[in-house]
Amino acid sequence: MAAARTFSGVAHTWLCDEMGHMNTRNYVGMFDDAMQHFMLLLGHDAMVDGERRLGWADVRHEIDYKAEVPAGALVHVECEALRIGNSSITYRQTLYLSESGEVAAVNKATSVLFDLQRRATAPIPDVMRQAALPYTAAAADCD
Repeated sequence: MAAARTFSGVAHTWLCDEMGHMNTRNYVGMFDDAMQHFMLLLGHDAMVDGERRLGWADVRHEIDYKAEVPAGALVHVECEALRIGNSSITYRQTLYLSESGEVAAVNKATSVLFDLQRRATAPIPDVMRQAALPYTAAAADCD
């Protein structure tokens, strides 16, 4: 298993709070951008699937904050699949301080493939399941 790097960025001063640390809302934004890139790796093309009226609805996020992200810090997110159900995928995203390699935050999230016309879940295609295999965490790592 190898996690995929799905986001790189900077904790700009305008993303930080009055204490000089990245604000919670901006962790979520980075994780959301990273999720879109992860789904592209798995074969979900947002432009094409948007025309087909398919999208991802986040149904759960659980974030553990491990280290401060100060203004100006370079950060990146690595993502790995934990479980793929019929219409949902649970994945872990780890935000790193790029210069030190320290873990800043870990997000465990679940997203559901959603048919926007039917307003209902849609099955995850087998091609996406196969594409996820190289990015799937070992069973012992799925906590």
